[in-house]
Amino acid sequence: MADRRYETLLLIHPEQGDAGCKDLIGRVRGLIEGQGAAISQVQEWGVRELAYTIGRQRRAYHVLFEYRATPAALAEIERNLKLMEPVLRHLSVRQGENAPPAAARFAQAADAPAPRPVREADEPVAEGGETAPMAEGEGV
Repeated sequence: MADRRYETLLLIHPEQGDAGCKDLIGRVRGLIEGQGAAISQVQEWGVRELAYTIGRQRRAYHVLFEYRATPAALAEIERNLKLMEPVLRHLSVRQGENAPPAAARFAQAADAPAPRPVREADEPVAEGGETAPMAEGEGV
């Protein structure tokens, strides 16, 4: 079967510390390479706030792996990740063959201009772009 591009994001328990996280990252790297996958990059995002609590934790160490593997290898990688206690959550996503690497995607998102606020078509605008107050009898 042909290799496919995958990304796996790991959320590691924050009590592991830097040394424990580095050790676990090395174990996961060995696991992925042991399945015959080729790792293209590993991004360590550090400890970040979670959107919701996971296992009574509000923070977790985030690590993103990008690699090429077979679907059978991915299934074995995910099976092993489920058994690792320090891993709070993991998510694997198949990437398109022409999708840019993660570093390029995040750089594009940071360079994008902020969205402009939407105004109603009937809303009067004063000089300087401020919304003008309506006089009595104006409007709908």
